[in-house]
Amino acid sequence: MIAKPSKDAVSPVALSRKQRKPSWFARAALERGLAAGGCPVCSSLRHVARRYIFSFLYEGMMSGSARAQFLKGGGFCREHFWQAKAIEAECWADGFGVAILCENLLARSLNDVERMPSAKLAKKTNIFGIEKPSHGKPPEFGVVPGSGCTVCATLEESENHYLTVLENLLEETEFSQLYQHSPGLCFYHLRVSAGQWRSASALTLARSTAGRVVHGLIADLREFQRKHDYQFSDEPRGSESASPERALEFLVGPRTELAGFCDLVPARRHNR
Repeated sequence: MIAKPSKDAVSPVALSRKQRKPSWFARAALERGLAAGGCPVCSSLRHVARRYIFSFLYEGMMSGSARAQFLKGGGFCREHFWQAKAIEAECWADGFGVAILCENLLARSLNDVERMPSAKLAKKTNIFGIEKPSHGKPPEFGVVPGSGCTVCATLEESENHYLTVLENLLEETEFSQLYQHSPGLCFYHLRVSAGQWRSASALTLARSTAGRVVHGLIADLREFQRKHDYQFSDEPRGSESASPERALEFLVGPRTELAGFCDLVPARRHNR
C-alpha cells in the first residue's frame, strides 16, 4: 500500500523558482560571460553552439537517428553551417564531415530541382483586362535548408535555462554584485527576461544595470562623434573609440565572426 503524502508535503512541481538551486554548470557559464565583459547569456550560448556542433561532427553524425533528424530539418541554418565548416577546418583540417552532410542534402534536393516548373503559372485576366490572382499552388520542396536546424533548437532550450538560472542568481548577494559591475544583458535578453521573470529584485537589478550601460554608451557615442569633428580630431582617443561596437553588441548581440567562434574550447583534435 502506497502511503499518501501529508498535507504539509510540497511536490517538486509546486516548488517556486526561488527555491530551486541554480545549475552549477549554468552558473559557471554565466560567471564566465560576466567576466568576458558582454551579455552573459549570449556568451554562454556561443559555447553551447560550439560544443553541440563539435560533438555532432565528431561522433553525432555517425548516428543514424541523428543524421536522419539533421536531413529532415534541412541541415543546419546558414550561420551554424558556416560555423561547422570553420570548426572542422580548425580541428581536423579536412572538411570530410561537412562534405558528407552536404552530399546527403544535395542528393535529397536533386529531386526538388528536377521537379521545379520551367515557368510561372500564367495569370488570368478578367473582362476588364485586370490580372486576377493565381490560385495555383507554389511548388513544394522536400528540402528547405536550415528550416529545422538542430543547433537553433538546442540554443532556444538553453537560452530559457540560462535566463531562469540568471534570475535566481541575481537574488544572491555575491552574484548580484558581480552583475552590477558588468555590462549586463543585451537589449534582446533584457526584453525576454522582462516577459519571463517573476522576481522583482532580479528585474530591478537588470533594469538599473541596463540603464547605466545605455547612459554610458550614449555619452561615449557622442564623444566618439565629437572627436570626428575636424576641430577636435587631434585629441587623443579613449574608451569611446570602441563605443560603436559596444553599442551594437548591446542592441543586436555579439557578432558571429568565425575566428572568434573558433577560439572557444574544445581544443584542437586531428583524429576522429
